[in-house]
Amino acid sequence: MTNILYLLLMFTSAVATTTVEQTIQMVWQGMVERNPGDFLIHRPYSETPGDAVSEGVGYGLIMAMYCNDQEHFDMLLDGAEVTMWNGQCYNWRVDRNGWVTGSGGATDAEQDIAAMLIMAKHRVDRGEWIDYRNGFYEQRARTILGSLWQQGITADGTLRPGYYWGGEKLVNVGYFAPAWYRIFARFDTSHDWMSVVDRSYEILQRSPGYEDGLVPDWMTPYGAYTNDLGYNAYGNGHYMYKDAIRVLWRIGTDYYWNQDERAKDYMMNAYNFMTEKGGIGGANFYQMDGSLVPEGDVWVFDGGAKTRPRREHSPLTIGMWSIPMMLMGDLNEQESATEELLKYHQENATYWGLDEGGEDVEHNEMYFEQFLASFGALFMTDLFQPY
Repeated sequence: MTNILYLLLMFTSAVATTTVEQTIQMVWQGMVERNPGDFLIHRPYSETPGDAVSEGVGYGLIMAMYCNDQEHFDMLLDGAEVTMWNGQCYNWRVDRNGWVTGSGGATDAEQDIAAMLIMAKHRVDRGEWIDYRNGFYEQRARTILGSLWQQGITADGTLRPGYYWGGEKLVNVGYFAPAWYRIFARFDTSHDWMSVVDRSYEILQRSPGYEDGLVPDWMTPYGAYTNDLGYNAYGNGHYMYKDAIRVLWRIGTDYYWNQDERAKDYMMNAYNFMTEKGGIGGANFYQMDGSLVPEGDVWVFDGGAKTRPRREHSPLTIGMWSIPMMLMGDLNEQESATEELLKYHQENATYWGLDEGGEDVEHNEMYFEQFLASFGALFMTDLFQPY
């Protein structure tokens, strides 16, 4: 009887995996359809509607990589080269018309782009993708890594939030990507990328919410809060909001691919915290004491024309908190996480939306939520491998 039940559960899980893979493909197709022309990933409902950021280039390349879509991978690169590339890095923001409104590199974007370029090179080497612009993937990756090491990494291996900005007094732990640094270490032996892995875990473990798997959006490398804040610092950077919540994906990737014990310890803390909240139904944004972000808090944006509630049980938070449930939970918890996320994708929809159907106009930017939900969904498939 036990064997029959096990086989039944495994069959159910396999069916769900197929559904998740199809959903990721559909969401990516929606992004492609919404971003014609220069094919940057624009943010329709951001604080400056219609702008595009280098972060979206990195995220878009990740989606194209795991959807095996070289055509739009290359189109996105072309768009970024024309509008954002400054010779050393991609300027971090342009307006809806492609004019630079934020100069210099954002380190999260640069490392995501470099990692995907290296993976693209590997796919070319294996004959899965065709060569692009006579070795461009490798050439651009090496340029980015050289600039990133010089301008985005401190002498002790701390990742700065921006080029020549932060690091000693200010970090964004949601940017730390130890799985990427291991890829860089194999690709670029001229720099000590493994020191960045170790430093990232040192800083992560100093988070004031570490024991619960919680990390504030912004803090010092020593775990203290700071008045020297970065972009969109809600709650003075004290909460695990849209910046910090990405640490679940980034550290989860290192555990999934590399089984780092430090990643395991952190993911177990996050798993135990979500279990205490009743499972994946507790997915939301949290303060460092384990309570939800304040009820009634709203974000006012687009020149005061729009507001958005800060609390959010949505595809974004479900996608991120599903990662420790998928990695550390049992089969029932994994299936619950998958089912909860899939509630927010309706048949034939090209986006993550409302559980009852339709777009979530209250929370959804048609940008950030789409990516982070999809990155969480990747852990529910066999797609997510280090190419």
